[in-house]
Order: sequence, then structure tokens, then C-alpha cells
Amino acid sequence: MNPNEYLVHYLNNAEKAYTGPAHPFDFMRGVYLELVKMELLRDGHYTAEPDMAVLSSALQWIDERNDCADFLIPALVRMLHEHRHTNRLSEMNAEKIEQSLINFKYWLDEPGEVHACYFTENHQILFHSAEYLVGQLFMDRVFPSNGKTGAWHKAHGAAFARRWLQWRIRFGFSEWLTQGYYMEDISALLGLWRYADEEDIRVQSHMLIDMLMFDMAVNGFHGHLPGTHGRVYTAPLLNPDLEECSSVMAYAWGEGNLEGKLSNTAALLAVYGYECPKAIRAAALEKAPVLTNRERMSVNVNDALRYGVDPADFNNIMFFWGMQTYSDRLCIDQSAKVFPTWNWMLNRVHAYKERYELHDAAGIPCEDAPDYTSMTQVDIYTRKTPDYSISCAQDFRRGRMGYQQHPWSVSLGGRALVFANSPASEEYRNRPNKWAGNLCLPKAVAHENVVLVIYRILPDFVDYLYTHAYFPQHEFDEVAMKDSWVFGRKGNGYIAMRSLGEARWGSIDPELFKTLYGGAWEQELARARPYEYAAQGHQNVWVFELGSKAENGSFDKFMDGFDHANLTGDSWHAEYRSPSCGAMSIGWDEDLMVNGQAVGIHDYPRYDNSFCHAAFPANCLEIRCGGHTTMLDFDKAERTDS
Repeated sequence: MNPNEYLVHYLNNAEKAYTGPAHPFDFMRGVYLELVKMELLRDGHYTAEPDMAVLSSALQWIDERNDCADFLIPALVRMLHEHRHTNRLSEMNAEKIEQSLINFKYWLDEPGEVHACYFTENHQILFHSAEYLVGQLFMDRVFPSNGKTGAWHKAHGAAFARRWLQWRIRFGFSEWLTQGYYMEDISALLGLWRYADEEDIRVQSHMLIDMLMFDMAVNGFHGHLPGTHGRVYTAPLLNPDLEECSSVMAYAWGEGNLEGKLSNTAALLAVYGYECPKAIRAAALEKAPVLTNRERMSVNVNDALRYGVDPADFNNIMFFWGMQTYSDRLCIDQSAKVFPTWNWMLNRVHAYKERYELHDAAGIPCEDAPDYTSMTQVDIYTRKTPDYSISCAQDFRRGRMGYQQHPWSVSLGGRALVFANSPASEEYRNRPNKWAGNLCLPKAVAHENVVLVIYRILPDFVDYLYTHAYFPQHEFDEVAMKDSWVFGRKGNGYIAMRSLGEARWGSIDPELFKTLYGGAWEQELARARPYEYAAQGHQNVWVFELGSKAENGSFDKFMDGFDHANLTGDSWHAEYRSPSCGAMSIGWDEDLMVNGQAVGIHDYPRYDNSFCHAAFPANCLEIRCGGHTTMLDFDKAERTDS
């Protein structure tokens, strides 16, 4: 899509766009909206004056150093670079922006309390980018937070940004395929691409945006990003119209939902005139009968030193905090040094540090990698046909407590999504909660068109000793039950679902619809049918098999194929007779077996698909599709697109 075309769309739809329920950060859109007006005004596509009344609430948020203040800074940096000293941004407002940015706290070791999260993967690059770019704008000014000059902050931001860039280049993203946080990564990188003085930072930032686009291209489905996610929230998980990344896909390659949630990141991509590389765009639009992507990201802490990232080196501590492995035994000593004064995270760190010390003194072993938020090595399997998509983080941290990690999903398009989880509450906003995240992570594995999932929930959690599947009957064209199987059809895509333990349909909760649909919740509730299929018990096995008209013929014929599709055993060892794949078996501590052969599900390459093959870790990606080649050579800082 032409950049100005998207910006006009953003402007025209800002007030009427479907946004779902109200969110505390909704005011942030106003800042991006005024930036869009400035850009269009400059190019003659808008005639009214920008309304900068929204600026005061945004700057107050920054001045109070509230959480996610860093989400606002990319828009403000662009305003100062491109619109200061013009009639589009008054000098009074420019000075207000300047004052707030100079007074901001850019890193954890600066004086003052920390009210915000600085250290997750997306926040890190937002703060590093902001510090670098604001320091570069005001090189000679003294920043009151720590008494250092802008030149010092630029150098500090550059050092931290370079480390972050190198980690992502080599290992990908620990917040893998996250619908929201990929957007924040892109927003931070755009300013570095355009304005950084150092060429290596500019080029590598540009190429990392391309890499994020490639991730969305090979794992996206019909203009959405369903599937596995490193971190997930209820609303965009269950209602893809609330994915910002869908607007990014619409802008980048024309396949996405422009009538869904407006994306500040898509607007920023258009503001900067970003063009998705030709081969990546072609890969996103490829409609082969079957496309398979195997992809590896992040690392296990025990492997980090082998890859040149020493957990005993304090300069690397943010690599581990980005993976949220703050509490691992190998990281704990360096984690204790992160905050110069007391902070809420230090309670967590010191508690684990003492646990290790007490167990060591008593000669008793303990868990060395305990943190439930961790996003360590992930091996992603995605299989797409024109009618369905399967995406699974293969056997990711099975049995451990979970947080926002979403190990797997299948999609038949739009809201016709199916997955199972181990719920952690009865509401929809906690992390984890009833649908988003897992109390205890399963062993989930995917092979071709089948997903097998084993749950073993820790008995300590007596209120949540059950598993359930999200199967929104009202989003399917047909739903049927036969023996112990649940079948669904959406268009020409089919799904079969079965629980080894007895499962029943749950009740419809209006609160979920309020969470997903905002002002439209009553209309959506009126068309609802049961969507929760729950099985009691601390352990269970689930199987999901996908098919289509092209692969199986009619829906009736697909269902008939399961007359002898037996699922037997228990969570330690289960066997499944698949109509399409044959004899399959899986165990909690066993390999996935298909027709007597073990199937490898760990240690994938960085990318292994029809468009790109790259070893792990990777410093160069060559992507080919549709007669185009995109080369991202990070070592040489060279990007080519032909």
C-alpha cells in the first residue's frame, strides 16, 4: 500500500475504527494521529491544523515515568526531526516535547524510583532507541536525570542498542511471534534506521525490521498472526481483529484487516516510507498447497556460553532479562546487580538467590531454572494450507509453570481459532488467566496436520486441575459431534478435536464478550454458541487433526475417516491412530513417534522453509520467492532487494 494512502486511511478511520474494549493506553493513539496529520499536511493531503491538546496527557505520562511511556517517544522523536520550525508544530509545543524527553529516565541505573518495565525484550530496544535518538538531538544539553550530556546518552544508547541488535540478529526474538510486541520492536527500530549517525546501527535496524516482516510472512495466515506466541493477551488472541500486526500486513503486502484495530506501528511504517522487500512480500502471498516453516529462536541459559553470551558477564545480563530468565542459577549473581536501589524485581531475585544458597548449604538439589515467565529456546513448527494453519512451539518447557507463553493454535481463518490451555484463573486479564497463557505448560507437538498435547498440572493448584479447549462454535459454518470427537468446518477447512478424558461444553460468559468486543459485545453475545470444551483432571491428552476439501473431499468424508481413529493411553504414554498420518505415539518423557520412526522436534535451524534456509545462529539470511531475492547480510551490514 502506498504510504500516503495508508496514512489517509488511518486518519479517516481513527474515530470510527473497531477497537474493542477501552484500554488505559488508548490516549497514546492521539499522539500518533497528530503525527499522521503533520505528515499529510506537509505533503498536501490534509488541510486542517493538528490538534495538539492530546500532547499534554502524553507528556504528563512521560514526565511521571509511567509504564509504557517509551511507546510514545518514537512519534515525538519524528515530530522534532521533521516538523519542528514549521507551521505544523508550534515552537511552544516543540519545547514542551524537548523538555519532557530531556528530563526522562532512560535506564535502570539512573537515580530515582523505577515505575516502568525497562527490561523485557521490546522495552529494551524502545529505551535504547529513545536514549540514542534524543541524545543525538541534544548533544550538548545536560540531562537532569543523571547529570550526563546528550552526547553521553547517545553513546550509552548506542552501546546497549548494538548489543540488543546483535542478540536479535543471531538468535531471533525471545518474545516470539508476539502480536503486540513485534509492533513495538518495529517502532523502536524505525527511528534508528532513519536517524542514527552510525551506519551499522541504521542498516542493521532496517534489516531487523525486514526479519520481523519475514517472521510474519511465513507464520501469518490470511492477514493475521495466529499460532504460537511468546507472550499473549486475551483480546487479540481470541479476536484477531484486535491484532495491530494485521494492519501492518495490510500495509506491507495488502493482506490484512484494515477494518480492524488501527495500528500505530503501521502508521509509523508509512510515515517512514518503509517498503517490504520483494521476496518477503511474495512469500507472504504465496498460496502453495502446503507451506511448512521450521524456525528456532532464543536459547537455553545453559547453552548461552557456547554461543558466546556469558551469563557471568554483567554486560550480557539484559540478554537473559530479555528472555525473562532473571532467576536462573547461572544469572542470579548478575541479576542482583541490575538495580542500584531497592526495586520490586529485587524481591524476586534475592528470594531465589537465597534459595540456591540454602539448598547448596544443605546439600539438597533444587530447580536451577525456575522462572515461570521464561522464554528460552523455542522450536516453531508452522504448517499452512490455503484452508488452515497449525503453529506450535514444539515441547516448550513442558511441565513448568507458565505465564503469557502460548504454545500452539490452529486457525481456519479469522475468528475460527482452536487451542487448549491449562487455565490459571476464571477471568481474562491476569497473566496467565482463563485463556491467555498457561498455569502449567503442556507438552505440545505438531506433525504435518496433527497436534498432540499432553497436560500434567501440578497438584498444588487445587482449583485449576482441569484443561479446556477454545472451540468457538459460532465462528464455524458447521459443527458436529460423533462418538467422542468434535468436528468443525469453516469454508473448505476442517478440524477434528478429541480429549482423552471426558469433556463437556461449558457455559457462555458475558464477561468474555465484554473483554473481546467492547461496545459491540451484546451483538456478539447474541450469536454466541458454547466455546469452552473442558475436561476435569490434573492430567489429560488432547488431539487435533486438520483437513480440507482439497485433502479429504467432503466434510462428511473427513468425519467418516475418524470412525477408527483411536486415542488410548495416558499422559505418560498415549497412542493415536491418525486417519492421515497413521500410527502416532507420544509420552511425557518420550519422543514423538510416527509409524515407528522418531520425529525430531528440537534444535531446528534458524529458518527452514521454501524461501530461506539458515543455520542457527544466523548472521545472514537469503530469502527467495517469486523470482525475487532479499539478502540480509548482518556481518557486512549489506541489504539487497531485487
